[in-house]
Amino acid sequence: MYNTKMPLSKDELLPFLCNISEQFHIGIAIINIEKNDFPFVYVNQAFTTLTGYLQNELIGKNFESLTGVKTCLEQNEELFFNFSKKSSFEKNIIHYQKDGTAFWNHVTFQPIIDRDGIATYAIIHCKDITDQMLNKMLSKLEHEVYIELEENGELKNILQLITEKVEKYYIRDIFCAIHVVNQERNLVAIASGSLPLSLIKAMNHLEIGGSTAGYNESVVYINDLSIKNNKSNKLIKKYKLSSCWSKPIFTNEKRLLGYFSIYIKGEMQLRQADIDFLKKLSPIVALSMKYVKQKQELKRLAFYDISTGMPNYNNFYTSLVMWVDEKVNGAILLLQPNEYSSIVDLYGRKFGDELIGQLVHRFLAIEDLHEEIIYGRFSTSSFIIGVKQADEESLKQFINQIIQITSVPFTIADREIFITLKIGVSHFNECLSLDESIRRADTALTKSRLQNSVVAYFEAGTDELIQRELNILNQLQFGIKNEEFTVHLQPKINLATDEIEGFEALARWHSPVLGHVSPAEFIPIAEKSGKINEVDNLILRKVLKFQNIRISKGLKIVPIAVNISPVHFYSETFVNDFLSLVQKYHIPPNYIKIEVTESVELFDFVKAKEILLQLKKLGYESSIDDFGVGFSSLSYLQQLPFSEIKIDRSFINDINNSDMHAVVQTIVQLAEKLRMHVVAEGIETSEQYSILQKIGCKSGQGFYFHKPMPLVEAENLLNTI
Repeated sequence: MYNTKMPLSKDELLPFLCNISEQFHIGIAIINIEKNDFPFVYVNQAFTTLTGYLQNELIGKNFESLTGVKTCLEQNEELFFNFSKKSSFEKNIIHYQKDGTAFWNHVTFQPIIDRDGIATYAIIHCKDITDQMLNKMLSKLEHEVYIELEENGELKNILQLITEKVEKYYIRDIFCAIHVVNQERNLVAIASGSLPLSLIKAMNHLEIGGSTAGYNESVVYINDLSIKNNKSNKLIKKYKLSSCWSKPIFTNEKRLLGYFSIYIKGEMQLRQADIDFLKKLSPIVALSMKYVKQKQELKRLAFYDISTGMPNYNNFYTSLVMWVDEKVNGAILLLQPNEYSSIVDLYGRKFGDELIGQLVHRFLAIEDLHEEIIYGRFSTSSFIIGVKQADEESLKQFINQIIQITSVPFTIADREIFITLKIGVSHFNECLSLDESIRRADTALTKSRLQNSVVAYFEAGTDELIQRELNILNQLQFGIKNEEFTVHLQPKINLATDEIEGFEALARWHSPVLGHVSPAEFIPIAEKSGKINEVDNLILRKVLKFQNIRISKGLKIVPIAVNISPVHFYSETFVNDFLSLVQKYHIPPNYIKIEVTESVELFDFVKAKEILLQLKKLGYESSIDDFGVGFSSLSYLQQLPFSEIKIDRSFINDINNSDMHAVVQTIVQLAEKLRMHVVAEGIETSEQYSILQKIGCKSGQGFYFHKPMPLVEAENLLNTI
């Protein structure tokens, strides 16, 4: 049992708690729970920052000082009731700063027992969770709107629901209204929460001008709501309205749908948080308006994709049937951005849709596109194209035109991202059913993923390739359980001395059922199936055991780098798994290193940096593998604490080319300035070796020196040096 008593007397306890509270960056209040009104006896600096009050303004008062119009009386009474019970609890409640600004306060109550077993004081942690609560409110509102859309579907009722719910749930004491643009392009008030709709309509005709009104990219604001209509003026005074902020509501195509307006009481001013809230709310309003319109146009929507506005699969299929009926022959192309899943995981499905939309927009904008085409969205992550084909050569040219649209980065979530495509190709004609033609294109797309090629054509063996993937997936678990995976080590060579300065550990798998399975085959499957963590840990464990045995025998050891899949790298268990294994085998940090492949996943800079810094503080260095073939490579060097860069073999293969030579030299020089070690991968010729030496590359690996070798051979090699 933990001793829950403080080894201090009542008189000693308070100064101690006061001093401790100032060490925290979170707001802390100390209250006396022996008194019925639970007064503040101390608040730290963070608490005064949170509330806007000075310490002397709060001492002797209690949490009643932080209540306001939107504070729920029942919740406030419950807060004080829980104080009286003298038991730990947590609670969310709306409180107010000194200037009247409301915020959601996450209150954590912890009574402190002195050495006599008496709880005189309690520490209360306070944290502003307004953003989280507003997001939760928006999710709840969105859910209620969806229900109303399904059950009712009338635009007026749905918008009325939104205004009422926002007034009820929002943290500020406000009124809401929604204006929409009608068919005549006039702005009409259609919904109002608590304010009379007649008043909202009367204020429709306010003149915006002078010093009382204005606009920015986010909102239109009116600081003076007085109007000539006396009756309306009386209502404005009755409801204590002073100003109005309105957020334009746009479609995805930037067409104005209307305005969501907040009418402000008294002298209260909106903050940036309110503007941000309006930005998040407006898509819900826009979606509601769009959904209602869509329900009125079901026939049209049966042929168009809701998310992107592009033709859907039904539209495409119908057009293709017409072609075949007209004896048209041609090709079917199924296209999928290779990075779609990663973008959705990082930024949300909205940005996945945006990516598909941008791809189609660029495709349709090809200037010299002479082929007659039809297209449509095939699935969440892909779209399909039908093309009337004259000959195979024109088809290849057509495909090359499509590939070229990815040469310029796409803007996704305010980031520039390079996209690569996977394309599956089949043919259609009157002798082959359309469903079979489309299935073959889908099968070819799968083949392109398995072979890691941009374009794949359907062939008789493609079905066998997919069966191979299924077989690998079925045997993968047996392979992990029976430790069929082995480790091969490839030396890293000091290019100045030709000495071995380390190894890279590579996973190999020989299945009793499947035979040798290439890493290019089993790693993507392990990642998709969620088994990559187990494979990585198995390889890491074998490497650590190898190092441990050599250390125990007093033999020479060098650092070994272990590849970690980006999927595993971001998992919640990675750091604990890694640390527990290296500690189990007692391997010093300077003899083990992690390598992470450059990929779109590493766009989550915040989390990646947190993980890498955590490991670096413990002495573990990290390396970025295949540098240069991923995304926004230079930003890694500035933002992530990698200690080593491994230049991808594709750069080294072409290093004789003057342009590529300049690129590699730039990477080496930049890394040197950033105090980062550079390793060139895939050195296969003495000429490549010589060039890399001349440009100052410190280390390299490749078949020119050594191929990856089993642990026994690596051990023999180490024993000879």
